[in-house]
Amino acid sequence: MRGLVELQGKLRDMPDEVKSAARGAVKAETSEVAEDLRMSAPVLTGELRAGIRERYRQGGLSGQAVSTARHTTFVVNGTSDTEAQDFMTPAGERSRQRFPARAREAVSGAVRKAAKG
Repeated sequence: MRGLVELQGKLRDMPDEVKSAARGAVKAETSEVAEDLRMSAPVLTGELRAGIRERYRQGGLSGQAVSTARHTTFVVNGTSDTEAQDFMTPAGERSRQRFPARAREAVSGAVRKAAKG
């Protein structure tokens, strides 16, 4: 069969290319969620916005946008004196809707590229 050796080489390389594409999708989504959180966070002192960070695990295949400000829980859930201002749940919901298409597009693009060589 003509081209079999080349095809086998492409198939061997594909997992790394697919993982790389998936990592790119996770990074892009995590960055977008972090920016969404920054834009949605209520601002009094700016500590909430300044405390939003991106974290990655599993070699970049898992990401989180988190708020490290000490008073985040009180802002999100409210207190006996202050009404809740949940800026985190809406950002997470937007990501939940958006990410599957982003990941699918990135991975299928990498598969197509690897198949072409």
